Amino acid sequence: MELGLHPGIVFALAIGLFLGLHLLLRWPLPLTFIAVAVAAALLGDFGIPFRHLVEGAFGFMNLVLALFAGAFFGQMMRKSGAADAAATAIVRAAGSRVLPVLALAGLPVFAVGMFVGIAGVAVLSAGVFAVPALRRIGYDDATIAAFIAVMATAGMIAPPMNVPAQLIADGVNMPWTNIARPLLALSLPLAAAALAWFAWCGRKMPLGARASRPPLPSMQQERAGRPRSQGGDDSLQAGLRGFAPLALILAIWIAVRISDAVVDPASPLILVIGGLAALPLLPRKEFRAVIMDTFTGTPLQLAAVLTSVGVLVQIMTLTGVRGWLVTGAMSLQAPWSYPGLLVGMPLLGGALTAMAASDVLGVPAAFSFIGQDMILNVAALSAIASLAEFVPPTSIAAALACYVVGGGTVREVLRRAWPPMAVLAALAMLMLVFAKELAGVLT
Repeated sequence: MELGLHPGIVFALAIGLFLGLHLLLRWPLPLTFIAVAVAAALLGDFGIPFRHLVEGAFGFMNLVLALFAGAFFGQMMRKSGAADAAATAIVRAAGSRVLPVLALAGLPVFAVGMFVGIAGVAVLSAGVFAVPALRRIGYDDATIAAFIAVMATAGMIAPPMNVPAQLIADGVNMPWTNIARPLLALSLPLAAAALAWFAWCGRKMPLGARASRPPLPSMQQERAGRPRSQGGDDSLQAGLRGFAPLALILAIWIAVRISDAVVDPASPLILVIGGLAALPLLPRKEFRAVIMDTFTGTPLQLAAVLTSVGVLVQIMTLTGVRGWLVTGAMSLQAPWSYPGLLVGMPLLGGALTAMAASDVLGVPAAFSFIGQDMILNVAALSAIASLAEFVPPTSIAAALACYVVGGGTVREVLRRAWPPMAVLAALAMLMLVFAKELAGVLT
């Protein structure tokens, strides 16, 4: 790269080009990322490296498959009426009391996040159970979206999966063992803080948004104008049918974990199996609509974002920008390293997703704290990276939550979600700062 520019200059010019194309010219994110990647390769004197562009496009293909599978499962639950039946059972079991309804509606989102390890997939697949339940007790769209996004993020941080933590652990060659307690120490307080926050003032904070919709008898009536299913959606039997597909996918995940099965079906396949389990409840004409909604709109846009992010990360590696960022991250000295990480990782993740931030900055950051327990390093850094789920322009969990709810904006979600996410940021920083003292307790 004798004729190419210094990686720091390439990085600065790439940021300027990104801001100009996306903010000033209003180019869509995927096209902006591709243009920035090609420009960075040219500035680095690599021409147009087609091989790297193609390879990078497949960098996050596993996440893209999980995204579409989660969208398929969620659409099957919604259009079959399973989500409505489950919501009715939740509200009836909780007696319409706010905190029990929040806990029962948030549990599926948290549980799916645990086993998928990706907040966006948990939002798409399990968020549909929370939407009708929270509407029935008077929550507005943006608040419902914020609650779903926070619970999905808490589930993503929890064991056994946590994809951001796995990416960091793989980069530092750390075995995936003894990490459950540190991750639970971060995820469970976040979930508890979310329940307390949204129960305490969830219905009191429209914050300028449009008024809450009145409690609905059925989302199916709202979306399709169909009568409620025969046999009584209000019955316990209908509620059990609604939860059956969710119970199936959770049972498969649990069985795989406790049995050390030789065959370990991937999360996308499990979600597809769970979605197909709702076929008996789905009107025949609705299946085409399920497929169209799965592979169009917001899921397709975010899949394009993930694909283009993979291209950009590949080009960052090729041009040396990634290595330059690694060197800079490892050269930060305490106490400046802590605020640097708390600001830098979410900002980078907001542009490149939490997964890319974990891969690009999480690994060198973990090495920069090599003198303390690496398990706690990985857990804390994955939690810091997960804050990017609410940071524009990608803000994947927040954007998908608005899509699932059918209302609200990312800005409204952020204004409602920041208190529990601030709790997570504080816990993650405390774990990182006091890792030596906590090592004997949490590992």
